Amino acid sequence: MNQIANKIIIKLERILIPHLVQWGEYLQTKIRQYKHQQLKQQLKFCGSRVRFRRDIRIDHPQNISLGSKIYIGQDVILDGRGGITIGDNTTIGFNVVILSANHDYQSNALPYEHNVYIHKPVVIGRNVWIGANVLIVPGVTIGDGAIIAAGTVVTSNVETLAIVGNQPMRIIKYRDRQHYERLASEQISQAEIC
Repeated sequence: MNQIANKIIIKLERILIPHLVQWGEYLQTKIRQYKHQQLKQQLKFCGSRVRFRRDIRIDHPQNISLGSKIYIGQDVILDGRGGITIGDNTTIGFNVVILSANHDYQSNALPYEHNVYIHKPVVIGRNVWIGANVLIVPGVTIGDGAIIAAGTVVTSNVETLAIVGNQPMRIIKYRDRQHYERLASEQISQAEIC
């Protein structure tokens, strides 16, 4: 009896499992489409023909404006705390992170105060192409028609029609040494008390 039951189960699995997988994928697609539609309604502005590819994370959508004919790849993060504006006909590759707020390194805690941010809007023009794995920091403006190569960290404004990429690591500036040493000594003192 067990052998017959096992054979029936195996046959059912061969028939049902592929259909269940297809149905599950179909449901996941429909759920994602629904979530994307809900997300678009939360944006400050959303033009026509805006497409999100698979998963996307948008924080503070009420501060984000998207023009028309925009494509945003999968696993993109848009941090809208300081405001983000993206112009028409722009393409954003996968794993792109756009930040519009940053911790204040001059705050009164080390390494920083967790709830103290500096908000700076990011403005991306029309017809911009942003490659995969790009990081755009707060306060940057990218001009119309610009191209940002994959893997670029965009730390300053990009001119109209410019193609940028492959920035070497460099020292931007230094923290205030006295301020840092004061906070570090306070941190050590507090650790000794505990």
